[in-house]
Amino acid sequence: MRIIRNLEELGRPAAPVVALGNFDGVHVGHQAILQAAITRARAINGTAFALTFDPLPAKVLAPERAPRLILTGDDKAELLRSSGIDGVIVLRFNLELSKLTPRKFAIEYIRERIGARAVVVGHNVSFGHQRAGNAATMTALGRELGFDAIVVGPVKAGEMEVSSTGVREAIAAGDLALVARMLGRRHFLSGPVIHGRERGRTIGFPTANVAPRTECIPPDGVYVTRIILADGAYPSITNIGMRPTFAEPARTFEAHIFDFNRDIYGQEVKLEIIERIRPERKFASGQELAAQIAADLQRAKEILANA
Repeated sequence: MRIIRNLEELGRPAAPVVALGNFDGVHVGHQAILQAAITRARAINGTAFALTFDPLPAKVLAPERAPRLILTGDDKAELLRSSGIDGVIVLRFNLELSKLTPRKFAIEYIRERIGARAVVVGHNVSFGHQRAGNAATMTALGRELGFDAIVVGPVKAGEMEVSSTGVREAIAAGDLALVARMLGRRHFLSGPVIHGRERGRTIGFPTANVAPRTECIPPDGVYVTRIILADGAYPSITNIGMRPTFAEPARTFEAHIFDFNRDIYGQEVKLEIIERIRPERKFASGQELAAQIAADLQRAKEILANA
């Protein structure tokens, strides 16, 4: 899959079909949009692209209100690649781009610079200056400018319409089952394993201390997790929080990996979050904490056995 950050490098791909969106989360709604673009491209012997923006427009236009991202840029690219899309066009979002009207954006980028034969959007898309363009706008522009506009959705998980906002809210609420239904996968945090204070070793439960780059974090507590390394996924339990028993000054992400004794310091990992076992709380001693961790470990194994 090609990642194109400069449209001068695009060349003249065969019959481009563009899926337009931010694609934060690459949730099941996004997947439906991407698949529609791929299906159309294959039908006309064309090339399917995701057209997205970096940074997220809200990070430029209203940084104080910008949402936390569900995925890092690398993780989004990896999930877009796994969708089967042929390439990703990343437009650098800035104030100049934000001032283009929907029509000027469609003329300059979709028709002239990309030459799209079709554009696929979600039913709730917004684009152009002050988000003035919507799905109906894109359909009308397609008729005027000579490309097909395909509108997808809404896509639902049960009774709930899937959106990046809904995913963020479910993560914040710790509803990991709903998150998994909306994403079509489990939410994960990405980052390196770093050196911590190694207090887990002193009570019999050594941990891998992960420093996530992912912005969307579930509430503090103890979770059933899997830690994903280059050679596979390993079951674990993870404490997210301030470790009140030890009065730590900063939030930590400490994963105890079952039956594991390798040195993974410095490795990039994904921490897949499956289910919350309990909130974080303070214990009277390290021994009391160790007893609770043993109980958490047993509960985690039961959950994983039934997953």
